[in-house]
Amino acid sequence: MTALIRLAAENGVATLTFDRPDALNALNEAMAVELSAKLARLARHDDVRAIVLTGAGDTFMAGGDLHTLRTALDAAPAARERAIGKLVRLAQTVVETVSRSRKPVIASINGAVAGFGLSLVAACDLAIAAQRATFTSGYGRIGISPDGGATFTLPRMLGTKQAAQWMYLNERHTADEALRAGIINWVVPDNDLVEQTRLVLQRLGALSPDAFAHTKDLLLNAQHRSFADQLYAEQRSFLRCAAGDDFREGIDAFFGKRAPSFGSGTG
Repeated sequence: MTALIRLAAENGVATLTFDRPDALNALNEAMAVELSAKLARLARHDDVRAIVLTGAGDTFMAGGDLHTLRTALDAAPAARERAIGKLVRLAQTVVETVSRSRKPVIASINGAVAGFGLSLVAACDLAIAAQRATFTSGYGRIGISPDGGATFTLPRMLGTKQAAQWMYLNERHTADEALRAGIINWVVPDNDLVEQTRLVLQRLGALSPDAFAHTKDLLLNAQHRSFADQLYAEQRSFLRCAAGDDFREGIDAFFGKRAPSFGSGTG
């Protein structure tokens, strides 16, 4: 079977490329299964320090595969619900894996983003986009509500009113608008995307894996806690990091006036 997600690994960075350019890298069942499995495996791999998601051709990801969904519509109600439900559950598993990854997951956005693609970008830890990239929800255009956690992540990024505008009206937004909204971190010239992504990865590679993982957990769970509970969570996280080798290396490097050399993390 032809791989729908190309994997390339170099210097501790694993790049997953959505490889259905003729279908605008739309997510079908086979692609979702493959993406979920590869993400889960990479997130546990000791030699992987960061994961990059990008698309082949001129599109990052155009959401769920509408041909798959259209075929399901012709089935009996129970079969239709099973087929569509399976694709949605697989998509949800993908963003859950990204959210739970103790390693940074970066979206390197080479082109158009729509539907589940937008949800996936929002779930990533960081996102860098080529100037040509565009962003749209697209769900309302086909008479369906969002998935992939968009109704959770986008209001926290944009505020409820702005998130409602993005999801209700299906407007197409430029990379600069997505940057101002806080959905992505950087916009770069189209031809510089690969090199600028590499530079971001260099900076991430210099971080303590354990400190990153604990900081990510604190950020993701802050909205579920009271201020007092968050302070306690920070205290526990700080002490866990302080008990690890990375903290000792960081302190020694600081007083030695050199760059720290952190390990691969303790998991």
